Amino acid sequence: MKTAQMFGVLILCLVTTGFARAAELADLKVLYVGSERPADYVNYLKGKVALIEAIPRESFKKSDADRFDVVLLDWPQNGSANGLRTVSSPLGKREEWNKPTVLLGSAGLNLAVSWKLKGGAGCTCLDPLAYDLRQHEVFERPFAIDRSKMISIPTPADFTHELKEPNIKVLPLVADIQKKRPMPGWCTYSLDFAKLPDVEFFCGGVNAKTPTAAALWRQGNLLHFGFEESPAELNEPGQQLLLNSIAYISRFSEDRPIAITPSLFAGPVARTRSALGRWLRTPSYPLNLCKELVTDDVWATVSKLKDRDAMAAWADEHSRFFSPNASQLLAMDEDLVAINVAFDQPEFFDKVLADLRSADDAKKARAGRLLKRYVPAGPQNDSADAWDIWWKENKPFMFASDAGDYRWYIDPLAKKRGVPASELRGPRRADHP
Repeated sequence: MKTAQMFGVLILCLVTTGFARAAELADLKVLYVGSERPADYVNYLKGKVALIEAIPRESFKKSDADRFDVVLLDWPQNGSANGLRTVSSPLGKREEWNKPTVLLGSAGLNLAVSWKLKGGAGCTCLDPLAYDLRQHEVFERPFAIDRSKMISIPTPADFTHELKEPNIKVLPLVADIQKKRPMPGWCTYSLDFAKLPDVEFFCGGVNAKTPTAAALWRQGNLLHFGFEESPAELNEPGQQLLLNSIAYISRFSEDRPIAITPSLFAGPVARTRSALGRWLRTPSYPLNLCKELVTDDVWATVSKLKDRDAMAAWADEHSRFFSPNASQLLAMDEDLVAINVAFDQPEFFDKVLADLRSADDAKKARAGRLLKRYVPAGPQNDSADAWDIWWKENKPFMFASDAGDYRWYIDPLAKKRGVPASELRGPRRADHP
């Protein structure tokens, strides 16, 4: 009898927890901002959330979102959007936007271009097939995504240079995966995601570029739902994933995107330091394309080597000293070569701050140049004392990025909470973890 009572209590707890989690969604007030599919989202979400309303993207004002918990931004790629995204955003200024937001389809690209967010490099080639689902609560609550519905498909041809298995497992998000669709979704290259404390990768999707591209992911208070399909086009797992995404991002308003990442869709952008070696190892990338990544001086050195493997090996060894020049080409930073330290290594500060106190004027000047170049958030002078104090205060909260920006950042949320940026990751960054 005692065992039966305990079992009953356990079932009650599980059921109650399930209802509590579902209520997180049912209590939310959601605003759809877009001009293309308002009825699709309003009709689908009615009865599933506390309130759902829609407003055209063209007439939206920031204050319109004040009484809502989550905003859904629908901003597809078209002629007018592609022009406007380089000069403005429907949501206003990046630094003033703190509303939890789901970016539907290509809204992730357009907003990234406008606000210089992550998400501005990728491909409009995403199929409604989720791939590489991580173990994460976005797949568990308020609806547990049934992973037994995943299917095996032949490894896409565009994945075979990175994946050698003949098949991959994917989760179809639509009923008919063979049906041709007028507009694919947007996936984002995710090679540097692990470096960024405000970014989470949830899953990728089948696309025409790389298996590592992200389809569903978060940066700060923005959740990128890269799949383009409307709710009515999605099957049950697809709809549940959309609802889970709305519920999950509703917990993020304090966290904000940190890195300033220019998009190649807005003009020339320097590639990451690893790009040269990676491209040289990819036979489908012609050498003349690889040449366009770097300065003539760098290419003169690389092109003397006997084959692509030797070129890639050279890039692996020396690219840590790459830095973009004024034309956004990767050049050797002779100041970094001189100290034999990459700008994003913690040892960079040990070396440079020591040189800032040097009696050698050349070393002191070099240290000043390096700090100005890679640490714009630091003191705006060459005072060794000021830099020492600043580094000791901010060291636990610092991280570096070379995704076009090539600089160190302070993680403001980590600093506010007094938790090292390396530890404040994923759901821990929510307003209420």
